[in-house]
Amino acid sequence: MDYMTKNEYIYEKLKDEIVDGKLASGERIIIREVSKKFGVSGVPIREALNRLQQDGLVEIIPHVGAKVVEFDLKKFKEIMSVRVELEIMATKLATPNISEDTFKQLEELQQQMKQCVEDGDGYTYSKINKKLHLLIYSSCPNQFLYELIESLWERSEYSRSVFFMYTKRLPDSYKEHDEWLSALRAKDADKAGEILRQQKKAALSILYVLLEKDINA
Repeated sequence: MDYMTKNEYIYEKLKDEIVDGKLASGERIIIREVSKKFGVSGVPIREALNRLQQDGLVEIIPHVGAKVVEFDLKKFKEIMSVRVELEIMATKLATPNISEDTFKQLEELQQQMKQCVEDGDGYTYSKINKKLHLLIYSSCPNQFLYELIESLWERSEYSRSVFFMYTKRLPDSYKEHDEWLSALRAKDADKAGEILRQQKKAALSILYVLLEKDINA
């Protein structure tokens, strides 16, 4: 298990609760209650809230406190349209630079994803999916591009919702990732980029419908 500081732990927990809908739009996040719930002081909670504000998930109002930001589907779509193009670019640049050691790590993640498909565990699948993608992009020689994708991913975590809102998507997603890794193995940058584009297109077409239904419910 990856080691996390208290700040990172609280950040991930609160982000999960926001993205999963356990903390609703407009709901206040009271430091005292979070402190009691997770058994930590207010310091890492405030640090986590500042990060969540940078991600656009939380608004901190002076002398009032923090609250969950209203989900903006239009803004989310704009971020995703940029993120997809940057991920395709990073994939193509990373293709000739992925080491054998990295491929071994990718294969391990792929096996974990397969187990999630068998278990119907969309939540864990979404976490591993993010690790796998960012591991591939980390082989991109353009560090600024990688950091930009990482930043945009944090600002668009609702994209992972498709895996636990629509678990029927898991087998297709796993197959697409298998084909993607095969293209990367073959050092076929154009094919890897196109597979990723189609993968994103399929997932987002489902996700946007689900999010619109959720908003209008």
